[in-house]
Amino acid sequence: MQQQNLLSRSVLRFRRMTRKSYGAFNTMHRVINIGTLSSLALACAYISTASAQNVSASAPLSIEGEPEKEIDQVTVTASKVATPLSEATRLVTVISAKEIAQTPARSIQELLTYVAGIDVAQRGAQGVQADISIRGGSHDQTIILLNGINISSSKTGHLSFDFPINLSDIERIEILRGPSALIYGTGAFSGAINIITKHEAEKSLYAKVSAGMHRLTGAELRGALALGKTQNSLSLSRRSSAGYRSNTDYEIYNALWQSRLMLSEANKMDLQLGYSDKQFGANSFYSPKYPNQYEHTRRAAASLRGDLGSSHLRFLPTLFWDHEFDRFDLIKGSTVGQNHHIVNNYGAGLIMNYSSTLGTTTLAGELRFEEVVGNKLGEPRSKPESYYTKHASRFNTNLSLEHTVKLDKWLISAGALLNHNSLLKNKYDFLPSVSVNYHPLDRWSFVATWSRSMRLPTFNDLWYSDPNHKHGENIQPEYAHSFEAIVKYQTSQLQAHLSYFLMKGSNLLDWVKFAPTETLFTSHNISELTNQGLEAGLTLRLGQYLPLLGDGSKLSLDYLYMAQRHHAPRVAVSKYALNYLRHKFTTQLSHQLSRRVEALWALRYQDRVNQPSPFATLDLKVDYLVNQHLHVGLEMNNLTDTQYSDIAGVPQPGFWLSGNISYRL
Repeated sequence: MQQQNLLSRSVLRFRRMTRKSYGAFNTMHRVINIGTLSSLALACAYISTASAQNVSASAPLSIEGEPEKEIDQVTVTASKVATPLSEATRLVTVISAKEIAQTPARSIQELLTYVAGIDVAQRGAQGVQADISIRGGSHDQTIILLNGINISSSKTGHLSFDFPINLSDIERIEILRGPSALIYGTGAFSGAINIITKHEAEKSLYAKVSAGMHRLTGAELRGALALGKTQNSLSLSRRSSAGYRSNTDYEIYNALWQSRLMLSEANKMDLQLGYSDKQFGANSFYSPKYPNQYEHTRRAAASLRGDLGSSHLRFLPTLFWDHEFDRFDLIKGSTVGQNHHIVNNYGAGLIMNYSSTLGTTTLAGELRFEEVVGNKLGEPRSKPESYYTKHASRFNTNLSLEHTVKLDKWLISAGALLNHNSLLKNKYDFLPSVSVNYHPLDRWSFVATWSRSMRLPTFNDLWYSDPNHKHGENIQPEYAHSFEAIVKYQTSQLQAHLSYFLMKGSNLLDWVKFAPTETLFTSHNISELTNQGLEAGLTLRLGQYLPLLGDGSKLSLDYLYMAQRHHAPRVAVSKYALNYLRHKFTTQLSHQLSRRVEALWALRYQDRVNQPSPFATLDLKVDYLVNQHLHVGLEMNNLTDTQYSDIAGVPQPGFWLSGNISYRL
């Protein structure tokens, strides 16, 4: 590692990371096979130009205010076993903290709109609510994780992003395309989004205030303290808006406490406690017939995670608890169609990794208990309490075994997951997976992977009914076989990939109408559905070719094309499964306007099957570094004032201007 002084700032350039724990998916502490970068890896590229560039005294200051890390050869590692990126066997997007700070997004949901492989169907602006899906899957088929722990809502995927995380808390976001049951369990039917928070106390204080159109206000405060063998941090925030149209106002509070205890150089324990409170007007969110809907959610989460053992044998125990409160008014202030629910998820898991000359073996198990009480979901309680007259629960068990071996230019990984759920009585599901990476040359690699996946119905799928929805009878789990082939090319200046994917599903869950004139959507298993498509990505470092744009300037292009075949007898209207993205194109350009000013342009074009017409939006963020402590930012979303809807009957905001001031100490 070399360090050079740069206008009183440090720039760290890691030349090698072999057998170090800096890699992506390290929080899972398993060998995770990463395929390629996406267009969003603008600031923390996995292939560095450090060996080809010189650092001069005139280089720009880092807008993010964090040490800049450029990596010559990244390895994705867990259990202290390195897997070079060029030899890995999955397709992953990594969004770094630097990039998060650059993008004109105010929430994780908005940030994910810049990834071509992800469909973000927003109801409310700026993280109020959105359905996130990957490659044609539904929002319930994408698993959401916080530091490797499943925080997806067992009630409904609509609420999976109601958790106490601010963008400034995030170290990176890792997005795994395609089924990943072997890695994350049965919920990872079409993909996974793993949000990794900052644990190091690099900055003792961070504060940010923001304001903008539609009476937008926000404030964040984050303090960090290294005390003895512990790293501790507390993050608090509040943001609100009067809304961009009637009944779209919101108010959101977040609090997050994290402590890391270093037992030794290689062993640690992580404690995390979080709480969020969100209240918002839900104009037409679930039905355009009711413009005066309202929702109030609260979330409390706690987890304890260990990383223990030697360089050859690692143990990763986990305990977690997740508590959700949800009140929904079909008509604000009225008891008509009113929902009251409390969900509790408890669990424990253990991952064991053993590394030897024969490869890496991973044995993992998880026990997870899920329960809901309320007035809509489950069976009648023997002793009703206030609104909470019904109850349902289930117990889920996962056991997986995986082995990865490297043979010259080949990397082969195979394994299987065994799942049992108490609602399925004596039924056990066996979910195998195999992947192969052939790496004939330094710049080229060829990957193929096949896997089987399944997903359990949510509590809403099983029991929810209201004036617009009715749960079906005999709802079954959904299953799929998936295949993917990837070609990757990468140099210090250019990264590119092309991927073909195919998913053949059975019993796919959806909310449907059996006749166009019906008033109710019913939860239903679609007999057969096949999604297939192409993803292509290109990231080019422009600094060497166009010095006027700055050394760190980059251009990224990403494209998704998808087609679908289905056999759905009796289904006339589909709410989710048959309403997929046919085309999505994203491009981003980051560059310098001066030594102290950076800009990022983000263009998104998408064409969804059931939308009246395609649409495009253009966003811009400009950052000015006053000094190494004080930053000023200006965000301009939807510069073209495009009128569009991600969900029918729920129009999204037009042009929205906001600004912020942040301070780091």
